[in-house]
This record gives sequence, structure tokens and C-alpha cells, in this order.
Amino acid sequence: MQHEQSGARPSYEETGFGGNDRTPLLSATDSNIEEALFNLKRGEGPGINEILKRDQFTGAINQNRTRKANPGALPDEIRNEIDAKAKRFILSRFPNARFESLVFSFDRNNPLELVVLGPKGKATYPVFLKDGSDFQQSFLDKPFVKKALGEPAASKIMRTSAEIRKLNKERVKLRRDQQLYFEAKEAKEKEELDLKRRIQAEEEKQQQLQDDPDANKNLLKQKDGLIKNLKKDLKTKQKENAQLQKDYEDSQKQTQKIGELDTSILQEEQKRDSLERRLNSTRSSDVLKEQESKLLQLNEVDQAIINDDYAEEMDKEAAEERIADRNAELARLQTQIVEREEAMPLRERIKEIFKKHGVTVASILLAAGVTIGVVVNAIAKGLKATGKAMANGLKEIGAKLGSLLPGLIGQVAHFLFSTAAKAVGFLAEHTWLIILAVVAFLFEKYIKKRR
Repeated sequence: MQHEQSGARPSYEETGFGGNDRTPLLSATDSNIEEALFNLKRGEGPGINEILKRDQFTGAINQNRTRKANPGALPDEIRNEIDAKAKRFILSRFPNARFESLVFSFDRNNPLELVVLGPKGKATYPVFLKDGSDFQQSFLDKPFVKKALGEPAASKIMRTSAEIRKLNKERVKLRRDQQLYFEAKEAKEKEELDLKRRIQAEEEKQQQLQDDPDANKNLLKQKDGLIKNLKKDLKTKQKENAQLQKDYEDSQKQTQKIGELDTSILQEEQKRDSLERRLNSTRSSDVLKEQESKLLQLNEVDQAIINDDYAEEMDKEAAEERIADRNAELARLQTQIVEREEAMPLRERIKEIFKKHGVTVASILLAAGVTIGVVVNAIAKGLKATGKAMANGLKEIGAKLGSLLPGLIGQVAHFLFSTAAKAVGFLAEHTWLIILAVVAFLFEKYIKKRR
């Protein structure tokens, strides 16, 4: 009121995200958000998350589900966190984004909304949807934004996958050529060896005829002609063998090229997997499962082509290649889905089960199994850690007693504690034995009590 009466203008502060945009400061007494942040630090009152509903991936405020704060700026801690998370989200979708070409700030009229300044620094464009779940299409369509963001991750993944397929085909061809030349050389060498053996056998028969004074001269003459033809065939085989040997040796020179292709394929796969993992890390479990479902449906379509007796062989081979590529993608995607589910709190995992299967006996059993699995895993981890600590402690006690106690007594003490340490260490590595023993002990006590 004093400011209004005196005509003084409200104070301003740089947003901290670049540009010349200045936003009115907000005093802690006038802001629900400032109060929540203050209470959060003290561990009292409503926390900041009760006022700000933020998207877990983009970091943006869900303005559809957030209580409206009084006009004014967000606290620096919140603004910096939103900015950092927004940039991580952008990099997951656009790995080559150049942030030096983009100036982020918060809208003057709506301090909850992250915006990017236009090229002249006057116009502002909202970055995320009102619910904070994804980019505004109008933001992505701006020419200066497109230039700064660069190629989308999805396009890079597709291009990298295409390059991997191309390199794989080249590698398969080189390996197949090596194998074909080897098999052809082996076959020709066998033919040459068989021909030599036959010539030797025919020459032995010829010698027998020559040694026999009663031998038929016409038969001897035929034998001479046969041997000459066989020797002529042998020379032809030997020439063919020489050429095949040369082709085979040339194909073996491609071994280095195959090794280079192996390295290139591995590098491209690592690049694709990294892009894919980063991209999928900013997608919800529902989106990942929807993608999994689409891939499975496409596989069914291609499998129908393979099973079709009237389909062209070329179409069948193309369908087989597509299925192989999708199966590899499915394996990576399903691994990420499992990792995402394992990282979820137990309550959320149970909710997902009932959401997927409904309230059925199967879903109840599945939920019970997940709960037991989490509990047993926690117990196993605790027992393993405790067992290792106990084993190390027993080893240390044994070593100290062995050095303190005289002669044979010290050696016996050291042996006993070392043996105990090994036993405890073994059980720490095989916690299922401990769990099994506990269950058996409790079951035995229960049976005795019933009797």
C-alpha cells in the first residue's frame, strides 16, 4: 500500500535463465509457495509438493492440478530445479540441443509457466503443456527452436538402427563369402584327391594287363585312353583348385574388414541403446507398455506373412528381418519396463497389478507374490549385510586372539573363530539357507505345539 500511495514501482529480479526478462519479486508473507518452502525446510506445515503438482519427467508445474499462488515469482530453488529438469528432458528428446541459442525464463503474467524468449527478446513462447507432461507443439514449430534443438532422438535412433542393419548385412555377406569359398575349395580338393586315387587304381590295372602275356590288346588300348582322359581332367581340376585357392585367400583378407565392422556395429549399438534408454527414461510406464504392445502387434502381422503359403519368398524374408529387428528392440524395451517396475514403490506396483488385471483371484495372488518378494528381498539384503559384518568381526577377533594368546591356545582360538567366520560368510552369501532354516524351525515348533 505504501508503494501504491508513493507511486513507487515494484522491485524486479533477473530470472537466472538468460535474457533481459525481469519478474516482480514476491515477499514470503504474500506467497503460498514461499511459505510452503519455508515450512518444508523446518519440517512443519504443508510442503511444497502439496501446492506444486509437478511432472516427474519434465519438472514443469501441472497448472491444471496446482493451487494458484498469488502473483509473483517462484522461489529461486524451485525455478532453478524446473530449469535443470526441463533441460534434461529436452536433451532426452533432442540430444544435440544447443542451449546457448535458447533463453529460458518464466512468464510475467503467469510465473508458474516456463517460457523461451523469441529471437528479439520480446515475445515469449510456453515450453510445456498446461499439465507439464510434454512440449507445446507451438514451441517445437518455431524455426529458431527447431534450429537450436537439432535432430530428434527418435530420428537418430531410426537412422542409427538403419546403419546397424546395413553394417550387419555387409558383415554377413563377407562371412558368407568366406564360408562359400572355403566349402568350394574343400569340395574341389576332394574331387582332385578322388581323381588321383582313380588314376592310380587304373594305372595299377594297366600294369597288370601289361604284365599278362594273354591280356587283350584292345582292352589295354582302352585302358590307356581312359588314363589319358583322367589325367586331362585332373589338370583341369588342378587349375580350378588354384583359382579357388586364390579366391579363398582373398576372402580371408577380409577378416580384418569383418573385425572393423564388428567394432563399428558395437559402437553404433551402444550409441543407439544410450539414446533409447535416455528417451525411454522420460516416458511413463503406460507409454512404454503401449509401445511394447504395438511392436507385438506388428510382429503378428509379419508372422502372418511368413505363414502365408501364397506369399512371395522375398516378402517372407523381409518380414523375418523386421521381426528380428523388433524382437531385439522388444528385449531392450522389456528390460527397461522391468527396471522401471522394480524401482516403483510397493504400493504403486500393487496398484499397477490391479489396474492391469482387475480384482481377480489371479491378481490378488500376483500382488501377494510381489509383496512377499519385496519383503524376502529386503530380509535377504539385511541378512547378507549383517552376515558379512559378523564374518569380518569374527575374523578380526580370531586374528587378535591368535596374536595375544600364547602358543597352542592362540592357534586353537584363531582356528575356531576363522572357521566360524567362514560359516557365517557362507550363510551371508546364501541367505536362502538362513530363511529356509528359520521357516523349518518355525514349522517344527508349530507342529509340536499342535501335537
